[in-house]
Amino acid sequence: MTLDEICRRNGLRFPTKPALIMGERELSWKALDTRVDRLANALLTQGLKRGDFVAVLSANAPEFIEIYFGLARAGLIAVPVNYRLTANELAQILGHARPALLIVAAAYVDKARDLEPLLPGLRRWVIGEAALADAPRYEQMLAAAADTPVRSPAAETDTFAIFFTSGTTGLPKGAMVSHLNLSANGFNQFVADGSVRTDINLVGTPLYHMGAVFMAVTYMMLGCTQVILEAFDADQWLRTLARRRCSVALLVPTMINSVLNCASLGEHDLSSLRLIFYGGGPMPPAVLRRALDKLRCSFTQGYGLTETLEASFLVASDHVLDGDEKQQKRLASAGREAVDAEIRIVDADSRDLGPGEIGEVLVKSKSVISGYWGMPEETANTIRDGWFYTGDLGYLDEERYLFLVDRVKDMVISGGVNIYTKEIEAVLYTHPAVLEAAVIGLPDDQWGEVVTVVAVVRPGASLSEEQVIEHCKAQLASYKKPKLVKFVAELPKNPSGKILKRELRKSL
Repeated sequence: MTLDEICRRNGLRFPTKPALIMGERELSWKALDTRVDRLANALLTQGLKRGDFVAVLSANAPEFIEIYFGLARAGLIAVPVNYRLTANELAQILGHARPALLIVAAAYVDKARDLEPLLPGLRRWVIGEAALADAPRYEQMLAAAADTPVRSPAAETDTFAIFFTSGTTGLPKGAMVSHLNLSANGFNQFVADGSVRTDINLVGTPLYHMGAVFMAVTYMMLGCTQVILEAFDADQWLRTLARRRCSVALLVPTMINSVLNCASLGEHDLSSLRLIFYGGGPMPPAVLRRALDKLRCSFTQGYGLTETLEASFLVASDHVLDGDEKQQKRLASAGREAVDAEIRIVDADSRDLGPGEIGEVLVKSKSVISGYWGMPEETANTIRDGWFYTGDLGYLDEERYLFLVDRVKDMVISGGVNIYTKEIEAVLYTHPAVLEAAVIGLPDDQWGEVVTVVAVVRPGASLSEEQVIEHCKAQLASYKKPKLVKFVAELPKNPSGKILKRELRKSL
């Protein structure tokens, strides 16, 4: 199926049930399906044709989700872009994608104006009341369009959206994600999450990013209500969850850490919360233990990339706080393969490695993308014989639990020895004075690279470089201990919550 069928089917099955909620706004499944038809008709009457790209520049809003489905119904391809980028950065991405139309939220019309000389002739629609020369308003376009049902001309293997990778290690690449990629991932996630139709999903991560989209698609496939936050704020997340009785949510580890350290955590009734799905970066075991203890809900971890979606899951039954040694160790893993996925660990020559041997993680599943838009060489280098080369380092144990040790580009090579930053970061988070921490390698004439800690100290606490080094030395082999420690007020993150080690290296 194409993903717009989610709206049509739920409009028939649950016509009055809320599909989307944001603040005081509610949209039923039937109303959403009608708006999706109107949007598809509006786009087609403007001369857009199957396979054209439409860019979206907006913070989280109900319109963002209906645009995804409206484009799908018209056979068009969404190009969601990060609203925090500068006009020059946006022009680089949009110049590569060459969209036929840009739909921009009122808050970002100034950026749209700045784009005019960089991308002359780009048509625009505006969501909201802001004025932009020659740009019609989104609601006016929908109101003028017919609500005649539209059947998508797309196939399930056609591209649904171009998601630009988060760029934590380099320039963004446009991942071509198909309808099938997302629907196949949804079925995998149903199994992992134990999803039910009564679930209510709290959307707090950015809707231009794959994480929020696959979580929404998964639960919308079941007819579940989506409660949308414009942007993540720990206090607002807690208040909204309690008010709307949300049962599931996706958070990245840095967001979970923010919730755990939020002053209002104990003030809200979180009894409706059934499950937190987490991923998108390393989860320090110390943070996970605190989350299991404080939030009193189930947890599922998903491992994957924008290009692979979820390849493995650490399911709720694996999250055992007081289990035996094997169960304790599994808390640091990324779980086992999804139903539809297979994982291999290979060496630099693509030869398979045995249990416990560290190598590059390869993934094969229906959720793996077909390639990168306009980058055939990058596609050929990354997808070989149906296997996606993730750039992550890890190993499988005897029971095929996946343990990630680092990104290939984040690994520190000091004195010719491989040092995995994730291992050191896990130790740092056990120190009571550490709020957040990241480990990077910095150039060194003698050692090639030296292990460097960049840490944020918990408010009211004190911490010295010597204390950090001694804490690591007590729990790690001597060669792994940091040689440098830098303290900062905050770590640079992208809007989806991932720590940008690339920016740290530039700043030190």
